[in-house]
Amino acid sequence: MPIPILRAVMYAAFPVCLLAQAPTATTQPAAPAADSKVEPVKQKVPFLRPNGAYEDLAEMAFDPTSLLTGGGAPPKPFYPLIEAIDGLGKQDAPTVFLDLSAGFALNLPQLREVERAIGRVKAAGKQIVCYFENAGPGDYQIAALCDVIVAADMGGIDLRSPAMSVPHLKDALDLLGIQADVTRVGEFKGAVEPYLLPQMSEHLHRHYQAMLTTMNEDVVRRIATGRRLSSERVRELQAERLHSAPDALAKGLIDKIVPWCGGQRAFALAMGRDDFEFADAAPKKKARNRDLLAMLSELVRPKKEEEIEEPQIVVLHLAGTIVDGEDAAAGNMVSGPSVKLIDELVANDEVKGVVVRINSPGGSATASEAIRLALQRLAAKKPLVFSMGELAASGGYWITTIGEPILAEAGTLTGSIGVFGMRLIPAALMRRIGLHMDVVKLDDGPDMDAMDRPWSDAARARMQALVDDIYARFLGNVAASRKMSREAVDKIAGGRVWSGAQAKALGLVDALGGLEDALAMVRQEGSLAADVEITHRPAAKNFADSLFGKMFEAHVQALPTTGSVLAAALQGLARDPVFALLVRQALTSAGRPQIQALAPLGLRVR
Repeated sequence: MPIPILRAVMYAAFPVCLLAQAPTATTQPAAPAADSKVEPVKQKVPFLRPNGAYEDLAEMAFDPTSLLTGGGAPPKPFYPLIEAIDGLGKQDAPTVFLDLSAGFALNLPQLREVERAIGRVKAAGKQIVCYFENAGPGDYQIAALCDVIVAADMGGIDLRSPAMSVPHLKDALDLLGIQADVTRVGEFKGAVEPYLLPQMSEHLHRHYQAMLTTMNEDVVRRIATGRRLSSERVRELQAERLHSAPDALAKGLIDKIVPWCGGQRAFALAMGRDDFEFADAAPKKKARNRDLLAMLSELVRPKKEEEIEEPQIVVLHLAGTIVDGEDAAAGNMVSGPSVKLIDELVANDEVKGVVVRINSPGGSATASEAIRLALQRLAAKKPLVFSMGELAASGGYWITTIGEPILAEAGTLTGSIGVFGMRLIPAALMRRIGLHMDVVKLDDGPDMDAMDRPWSDAARARMQALVDDIYARFLGNVAASRKMSREAVDKIAGGRVWSGAQAKALGLVDALGGLEDALAMVRQEGSLAADVEITHRPAAKNFADSLFGKMFEAHVQALPTTGSVLAAALQGLARDPVFALLVRQALTSAGRPQIQALAPLGLRVR
C-alpha cells in the first residue's frame, strides 16, 4: 500500500507545478484579437542562486587533489557574492529573488556581511523573495532577512545553535605509546589540552560555553528581527532544532509552502502568476580563449600578480596557519612571502591605503613577529585598518598589535593571547617495536631533541623561560597597542578565546564591523574618493601553483632519520593545526624547540 499512496501524492503535486508554466487542459487561454500583434511584457525578476562554500579569498578555481581524495567543489570567492547581492538593489525591477535551494556555507562573520548587503537592497526599495528546499542554520539566517520565505513542502529547517566539537587525543596517544611534552603560559591555552587530558577541563568548557552564548546572540538577533519573533521564542525553536515545512509555517518561520518543483516555478506559484522573465544577476565570466594549447599553457604557467599602476586601496588577505619559511604553502601564512608582499605595498606609491583582512588561528611566534613588524612598516607609510574574519586568534591577534584600528564581527573568534612549546615523544612506542636510539653528544643540550626521553628538569626550565619571555612580549605588544596596562591584559589573556562581541567589550578590538566599514575608515583617514578602486592581494593561485604547493607542502625528501619517518607516519593521526605544526617541525627542523602562538584545536564554530 505505501507505494500507491506515494504515487498518488506525486501525481497530485505534479500538475500544480505545471500551473506556473502553462494553462491546464480545462482552462484555455483567451484567443488574441485578430489585429493584435503585441505580446504582453513579462515582469523582469533578477535572481541569484548561491551554492557551495565561500572563502574570503579562494585560492583557485579547481583543486587537483580533489580528484584523489574525492573532495567536492573548491570554495568560491566571497566578496563577488556581496557585489552580486548589492547589484540586485540596482536592478530595474520591484522584486528580486534569492534561490537558496542549492545550499551554501558561510561562517558567522560572512553572514553578517550578507545581512548588511541585503539591508542595502531593501533600502533601495526592492522586495526580496527567497526559496529553499532544505535549510541549515546559515541558509535560514539569510532567508530570515528576506521579505517573503517560500519553502518546498517536503523540505525543512535545521535550526541548530552554534557548537564546537573538540576531539581529545590523550587516550589514543597513550595506546600508541606517545607522550606530549608541553610548556605553556595560561590555563586557558586550550591548544594543548587535547594532548594532555582525555576530556576538556571544566573551566575551559565554561569559558567556551560563555563565548558561544555571545556568538549565538547575534544569530538570534538576526532571525528574531527578520521574522518578528522574540529572542526567547527563537531560542526555543533552536532547542527544538528540526522543523518540517508545515511545522515551520505554523511557527512563523516561513510564509508559504509550494510543491518541490524548483526555484523559478516556486516563485511563480508563490506570486500567483507566471508572467515572469528571470534574469541571472550573478557576475558573468569573461570569455576565454578556448584553444587547447592556450588553456594548457595558462594552467601550468605560474600566475603573476598584476602591477598596481593607479591609485588603489588594497585588501591584503593574511590567512592560514602562521609558519616560518621562504616558500609559499597552500593553507599557510608563511613569513617570508608574507613579509615580501607587505614590503612591496610599502614601496608602491599607488597603494593609497590597506585593509588587512585576517583569517588565522595563529602559529609560529617568530613568524608572527616578522609579519607584525612588516605591518608596522606599512602603517608608518599608509592608512591601515585591520578587519578580522572568522578567526584571528593567538598569532592571528599578535600581528594586529601595532596600534592601528581593529574591526571584528560579533561572531569572530579572537584573543587566545598565550604561547606554548610542545613536542611528541614516542618513547613507549619505540620500546614496543624494539627501537633504541643512541645519542653521541658533547653536552646535555642535544637531549632536548631526543625522541626516546622527556625533557630533563633543567631543559624544561629553559624551555619554560623561553615561553615566559615570549608571553611577556605578547602582553607588552597588546598593552602598548591597546593602551592598557599589562596587568589588565593579563587578566583577559592566558590563552582565553573571545568572540568579537566579547573582544569589543574587553577593549581588544575597536568596533564591530565588516570589510566595507574598514574600507570606509581607510578612505576617511587617507582623504580618498569614494570611487577609488579596490584590489585584493594576493591573487588567487592557478592550477600549477596550487598543485605543486599541495603536493610538496610537506617538503618530502630522502628522510635520513627514523624520527622523521615516524613523524611522517603520524601525519594521519589527526588533522588539527597543532599536530600539523609538530609534524612540520619534525620534517623540517630536526626537532628544534619552537614556541607557538596558536589557537585551540577544533576552534571553528558550526
